[in-house]
Amino acid sequence: MIAHFIRHGESASNAEPGRDLSDVDGDRLTELGHRQAATAAEHLGNLRIDRLWSSPLRRAQETAAPIAAALGLEIETHDDLAELREGDDHYKLSGEEQRLARWSARMMGAPDDPHSAPEGAESFADMVARVERLKELLLEHRDQRVLAVSHGILLRFLFVHSFLEGEFTPAQVGRLWQLRTVNCGLSAFQHRAIGEETAYPSESEWLCLTWMARPWDPL
Repeated sequence: MIAHFIRHGESASNAEPGRDLSDVDGDRLTELGHRQAATAAEHLGNLRIDRLWSSPLRRAQETAAPIAAALGLEIETHDDLAELREGDDHYKLSGEEQRLARWSARMMGAPDDPHSAPEGAESFADMVARVERLKELLLEHRDQRVLAVSHGILLRFLFVHSFLEGEFTPAQVGRLWQLRTVNCGLSAFQHRAIGEETAYPSESEWLCLTWMARPWDPL
């Protein structure tokens, strides 16, 4: 079984690096983001997608819209595909204060308490639980090809959890920043039964076949 994930196109937040914008201010595609989504949609037909899932956030829904039109599919919204949630107070901080209080810093700062999080924010345990629910949902549709529109941090958690599984801990969260994400980057994950032989030397149930590819970009 292979599932495909695509990160949303450039958002207002992505276009203003240095400070995290709230969803009220930053949760929409820029003109470039709309062009990225339209270009991606033109090149996804060869994946033979059966179902199109999306995060409920506006930037993901706006990315999914041209893909749905190109593939002739309905958008199915799943809350577990949403981006990691920070508390409302996070967006009142300056850029430097946000950097010091960002999800990776706070999770690594409490390595023995995976449930630790500011009020209204998601913890390490919350994100891992979401990834596990997503994997279960994908297995319920193992006979269909799914394309899911999601977000950078959620996809990083999915990537590392697929390799480390139960050994993934808050102390390793800092490494997630080493996983580069790009707008409308396409990733593919394959599930295999325990003991099933593949061409990849791994004992994990889930394998990442491609990460943040954009094959439609000119060389």
